[in-house]
Amino acid sequence: MTQTHPIIPFDELCDLLMPLGALNSPAELHGMLCGKLSGGQRLDTGAWARIAWDFLDLPGDPQGEAGMAIAQLYNVSLRQLNDDDLGLSLLLPNDDVDLDQRTLALGQWCHGFLSGFGSAGIEGDCKLSAEASDALRDFAAIVQVGAEEDSEEAEGDYTELVEYVRMATLSLFMEFGAKISNPEDLCSGAPRLNNNQLH
Repeated sequence: MTQTHPIIPFDELCDLLMPLGALNSPAELHGMLCGKLSGGQRLDTGAWARIAWDFLDLPGDPQGEAGMAIAQLYNVSLRQLNDDDLGLSLLLPNDDVDLDQRTLALGQWCHGFLSGFGSAGIEGDCKLSAEASDALRDFAAIVQVGAEEDSEEAEGDYTELVEYVRMATLSLFMEFGAKISNPEDLCSGAPRLNNNQLH
């Protein structure tokens, strides 16, 4: 996997956000962003930064290094999703972090993705492919995955899950997000996808 457009490291973003009092995980924030982009939503970086600031429950307006990092996260994520070399990285803790914390963060990422995808503007009469439906159900299942004892087998399972989520995200983006540039191009008609359709 190439890294033409490297994403900000998880720890670095945490160091910028936690002193400000951020309440939600950077992993869930990135998942939400990728869900929105995969569902076809496009925002200018200022609008995205305000959404992210509200999601993190931070006071005031996006500012300083943290505000710039949040804006950059949007641009880098969109470039990675569009990368012909499939160079998407999930914003997750490094491998030296305890496995239970990494597993929790992956579940938060998937929860954020489902939230973002469901709010991106895809309408209820938009027919999902079998692959897309399976991926969204799998993401919902990963949200519920509990911590495992740290072992070589558990590490392997986690690595496989991360790669599955990464590739499924790229597939969903290619099915919906890559060919949608504005809300008028989205499936329209019935109410938006509800939680039952996403799980």
